[in-house]
Amino acid sequence: MLKPLAAALLLLATPAAAAQRDDVLAVVEAALRAVNTGDAALIEQVMVPEAISVAQNYNKADDSLRTRTMSRAQMAESFRTPGRPPVDERIQNPTVLIQRDLAHVWSPYTIDVGGKRLHCGIDSFGLAKVDGAWKLTSLTWTAEPNGCPK
Repeated sequence: MLKPLAAALLLLATPAAAAQRDDVLAVVEAALRAVNTGDAALIEQVMVPEAISVAQNYNKADDSLRTRTMSRAQMAESFRTPGRPPVDERIQNPTVLIQRDLAHVWSPYTIDVGGKRLHCGIDSFGLAKVDGAWKLTSLTWTAEPNGCPK
């Protein structure tokens, strides 16, 4: 039963589909590069003007939730903080879903700030193809303070 299913999935993995996946991941990688380098212009470039970012932060002591929403402009402004310490955010094993001009990337991530693990969680990137180019429409993440890999 699994062999026919595997064969069908291989047929769906066309070169065009692989190219689309690569294009989507290139936008996600550019967004992470912007986060890691504090490049406000780059984050604005990869996001549609109406894009939003939503952070789901969990309190380490009592596990209470705080939700923070930012516009594209607010996200870019947060990168312009003078004296911003070095950031290293990395995703692992992203799941990429694409349907025509809509895509979603879901991935576990870790983030280190100033060489110290700040938190980990899930990054969720919403993308749409706009004028022939993939752009972020949303960026959402959980910020889990406990149980992060070292």
